[in-house]
Amino acid sequence: MERIKKVAIIGAGSWGTAVAKDIAESNPHIDVVLWAYEKSVAARINSSHENTEYLRGIALPAGIRATSSLKDAVQEAEVVILATPSKVVYDTAQKISRMIGKETHVAFLTKGFCKIDERIMTISQALESAIPMTRNRVVAVSGPSHAEEVARRFHTCLSVGSKSETSRAVIARLLNSHYVQCLETDDILGVEVGGTLKNPAAIAAGMISVLPRCGDNLAGALVSEALKEMVRLGSIFNITPERIMEISGLGDLVATALSEHSRNRRFGKDISRQIQKKGKTLTLYDRLAIRIRPRSVIERMSERLNYLAEGAYAIEPLIELAESHNIEIPVYRALYEVLRNKKDPSLLVESIKNPEKFDEIFFSTKIRISDKRRGLEGVKGRAFREMIVARTVAAFGGGGDTRVSPHDPDAVIANLKDFRVKGAITGKREGEIIDGITRDNFPESIAALSRHYAGSIADNYTPLFKWMLFIYLSALRAVNFITGMRGRIRISGATQDIRAVSPSVNVLYLSDLVSAYDPMIVLLSIARKRLPFPRFFLDPAAGTPRELSLLRRCGGFVVDRERLESMVYRETLKQYLVTIAGHGVPVLYFTSRKNTDGSESDEFFEAVTESLYDHTVEMAVVPVEISYLDRPERLKTGGLRYRDVLANYARVNFSKPVFLSEYTKQPHMIIGLPGVIAAIRDRDRKFFPHHVICKILADNDYSVPRDALGGLVKAYLSSTKRVFDEGGAKIARRGLLYCDRRGITTVRDGSVKVIDRELADYFANMLS
Repeated sequence: MERIKKVAIIGAGSWGTAVAKDIAESNPHIDVVLWAYEKSVAARINSSHENTEYLRGIALPAGIRATSSLKDAVQEAEVVILATPSKVVYDTAQKISRMIGKETHVAFLTKGFCKIDERIMTISQALESAIPMTRNRVVAVSGPSHAEEVARRFHTCLSVGSKSETSRAVIARLLNSHYVQCLETDDILGVEVGGTLKNPAAIAAGMISVLPRCGDNLAGALVSEALKEMVRLGSIFNITPERIMEISGLGDLVATALSEHSRNRRFGKDISRQIQKKGKTLTLYDRLAIRIRPRSVIERMSERLNYLAEGAYAIEPLIELAESHNIEIPVYRALYEVLRNKKDPSLLVESIKNPEKFDEIFFSTKIRISDKRRGLEGVKGRAFREMIVARTVAAFGGGGDTRVSPHDPDAVIANLKDFRVKGAITGKREGEIIDGITRDNFPESIAALSRHYAGSIADNYTPLFKWMLFIYLSALRAVNFITGMRGRIRISGATQDIRAVSPSVNVLYLSDLVSAYDPMIVLLSIARKRLPFPRFFLDPAAGTPRELSLLRRCGGFVVDRERLESMVYRETLKQYLVTIAGHGVPVLYFTSRKNTDGSESDEFFEAVTESLYDHTVEMAVVPVEISYLDRPERLKTGGLRYRDVLANYARVNFSKPVFLSEYTKQPHMIIGLPGVIAAIRDRDRKFFPHHVICKILADNDYSVPRDALGGLVKAYLSSTKRVFDEGGAKIARRGLLYCDRRGITTVRDGSVKVIDRELADYFANMLS
């Protein structure tokens, strides 16, 4: 020990700092250098001899010197001890491998796994890979050892494991003091893996500690079941049950799961409290600030936990290891589903109580749901633009890390170049970005293109303009009535149900597009029934640029279907929907009836499902069905002809809300949701009698005997699941009368014959 002059500890967190203090106090002749990632932390330690960031209130010996330079820390050090988080330990080891001597003893305090080239490694395996000269000489230090207690000289036992007797002896002697006792072993895997396996159990213990009706009784059951699962997982590494029962396994499990000093337990408690927290509402200050600086309020309402808990990084590798070795770990799997896949915490509680029934419990548990965020309903969609751009860039592997994205940069670039060649771009800036995109500037180009697209999509909502729109449309209806154009909107369906649930869930209206004027018909219906006002879909053909600008101030967002061929435009639109829906803003979206492959509907559901999982705010999809008595007017050049549309007789039906969380009980259920909504719309749509007549004629080569028409109508009604308001005889009589008056059909030689096939096909397709 007299030959050791310098010890470097890499990582100035609470545990690294406590170990540095222990070594410095017991070995005053040794220069102890503590490396901190943050320069400010190193500066404060040197100036005040206290780590105020991570170990406040503990005076550090003068023999500890802090630095933010890795080279300064490890150069000429006989011992290097790594205390960094598991996610950076491999990269850190690679950096120092060129700076340390061949005889340097390397130890680690880190608990967890490393994933390197898709291979899961223990910390010792990762270090030996990063620093080959340390092979068989790496030392693991683990055990029940809260930094707060060690720093205050509480009695502590540690396991020190290494295949090298010399290296483990050096580390043990450095750490031994009148209050720390190290127990040496050659079973390094037993030491390090035991300390890693208990971390998820500590998170679970923290979670249940603040759940209703969960106390010490359930905590005891958790520790018992977690120990069983640790033993099963330990067998993957050929670790004996006896080793798991020792201080680096069972001892660490008890201390970490039940102590208030535990970061993992605290992490679990914070997550659990966040789950149970009600939806956030704006304070009076926020309501004032949102008019001036909306982005700052949005960012505050979108805050997430940001401190480190090693157990969160350990869970996913454990699940992968268990699945690859066919090992059942129901409690750990339940925790994984709660943390990563947002399942309700009841899954964890019930799995602890009855782990053998995990599969049954899992398939009856939906994701956790909190109340919707309130107060952002009046914020412009443009205020979310930078958030939308950031999410889009991340979806394409932002920062150059394409491992997080299913999109290959070359495929994205090829898609954009092809889109450019087709001439679908609408502006000079868009073309310049696409022409200049390469692999080298990929993230920056995606950000620039997404920002351009977000500007063309996002609404510019101002509440005053919404009311001006309603007044304008109502005035047009009054003018029509006075001039004899007596159009009418007949509204039916579950409007009371929608009003009842809207305070606690976010309402998303979804319809298929019959006419570019449909949004105005639905918005009028929403206003008349006092339903939540949404941001609404706009077709770019629905008006001149000036008219579209005004409609965007009313809450309209523009979707250019031709640009959906651009992967970046499609992703930006999706992230717009994800972001505003997740922040409690209702949405009215239309999918095209022409799009028979259903891809556009799938895009919508992919967006709202992502929002549901991201924000865990309940989403209620309300299918909206629109039918017109007469074929809606086509768009006319030079302006919006709403008088013509409002002169039509329309039926608008609001189906019962479909709660998306109900489709998260089983993983495959959410995939089939578009089909469920399509079936609801098909069932609930209100049809006119002439739709049925045209359908029958189209199916019978556009001619049927006059006397057979009534029977054919009755046969059709009995063969379909659709509900009609009138009987077969009345439908036949009224439908034929309409077709005759509109010149669609004529009766000749005892047969009903179609003379306007285009119009007949249009109405027949309503029932297709």
